[in-house]
Amino acid sequence: MPSMAPLIGALPKLRQMAESLMTDQCVVTRPGDTTTDPETGLPDTGDTKVYEGRCKVQTSGGLASEQTEGSAAQAMGAVSLVWSLYMHFPFGTDGLRAGDVAELTESANPLLKGRRLRLVSPQSEKTHATACRWNVKEDA
Repeated sequence: MPSMAPLIGALPKLRQMAESLMTDQCVVTRPGDTTTDPETGLPDTGDTKVYEGRCKVQTSGGLASEQTEGSAAQAMGAVSLVWSLYMHFPFGTDGLRAGDVAELTESANPLLKGRRLRLVSPQSEKTHATACRWNVKEDA
């Protein structure tokens, strides 16, 4: 069996290379405690910033699926694309939790700027990870 030493020794450089591709910037917040606004009487949930910095949005696959909800869609045989959506953060980024929301503040892709993505689950099952990867979905 070949030695893993060269790969393990290369991990810092590989992590640096992965981070160099994270050209987007984002702010990740977590909903705070809900309080009542004394002036309006309405509930106000403040957000706590848990991360600000580099990131990358990634998609995987585009699976065509037949729309099955609604009789009009069924009658027309509507097809929609289902994309798996991920966010990458620098390796070692900690403090993120499922339910946090990442807002893209800068992006090489103008269609991404301003988008809000909710962190769903980490992809942490990797021995030689080069990034902190999360499954995400559009925040409604």
